Amino acid sequence: MNARRLLPLSIALALLACRNPTGSPLPPRTVCQHRAAGLGARDVINVVVFNEGALSGEFRIGEDGTLDYPYLRRIEVSGMQASEVSDLIRRGLSEQTPDNPTGQSVLVNPNVRVEIKELNSRRISVLGQVQHPGVFQHTQCLTVAQAISIAGGFTALAEKNQVRVTRMDRRGARQTFVLRVEDIVVGRAADFDIEPGDVIFVPESIT
Repeated sequence: MNARRLLPLSIALALLACRNPTGSPLPPRTVCQHRAAGLGARDVINVVVFNEGALSGEFRIGEDGTLDYPYLRRIEVSGMQASEVSDLIRRGLSEQTPDNPTGQSVLVNPNVRVEIKELNSRRISVLGQVQHPGVFQHTQCLTVAQAISIAGGFTALAEKNQVRVTRMDRRGARQTFVLRVEDIVVGRAADFDIEPGDVIFVPESIT
């Protein structure tokens, strides 16, 4: 076979190797941003308003990313830092002015502090043929290889190149990605970014 015939064949084989035939197309790698974790659904925060017991306490963020807070009704807090939520509540409780049109005129110069009590939104599940299957805290810039390492690594029965990651997008649609994690570990394939809420399943080898 001459060189002209070999070239199209090599291109076709390369394209075939990049496909993910049993799962959704793999998303591009993200640029990791080392930023503190933002708040999300089911997280619990502790709000302290100085000298205002009725406005202080623990509050759980709803599935839609909003917080039901006295006088302010439902406020959007998804993705915010605790300090940003503190500022949002302080402005809302303050006197209404041209610079603060959303103020409710509840308090004069309120002193508000918000602390994170539980970060339930940033969890992942690692199941199947790993040493310690379970639910783990998601951290910034976590990859699938690191997540499996957190779960103790593969068992001897693991099918390392058929690892499935299931993810729900914001519209509620389910995606499943099939990953060749053994290839990732040895550098033959790019790693995969894990997002909060992902479920990683390592199947058992059939051989």
